[in-house]
Amino acid sequence: MRRATIVAIVVGALVMMASGPLDRLLLGVFICGGLALGWLNAYLTRMAVNRVANSESPRKQGLLLSSAVRLFGITAVSIAVAFFARPSGIGIFFGLAVFQVVLVLCTVLPELKELRQLP
Repeated sequence: MRRATIVAIVVGALVMMASGPLDRLLLGVFICGGLALGWLNAYLTRMAVNRVANSESPRKQGLLLSSAVRLFGITAVSIAVAFFARPSGIGIFFGLAVFQVVLVLCTVLPELKELRQLP
């Protein structure tokens, strides 16, 4: 999670540096907001999984309910921002998507590296 956070911060800084000269600063802000929302989703997911795994009787229903509430909330916020701040508000979806790609790559690449080292 730490590596994904650092990469997301770097991507957000690059987006802000690129959006300023293109006169699309608000779009850059919303993309960074999407990156932050994606990070929040990953953090809350991690906390929910830890809570369920550390409970005395882990149940799928608790994780299912937690995921449904979290994803509904993030979707509602994203749609509201995109609707009320259009056209730049659509950047929140780009930020969410970019964070998911960053998170997957930061998870998969170290594992692939490890697999290559196996005899």
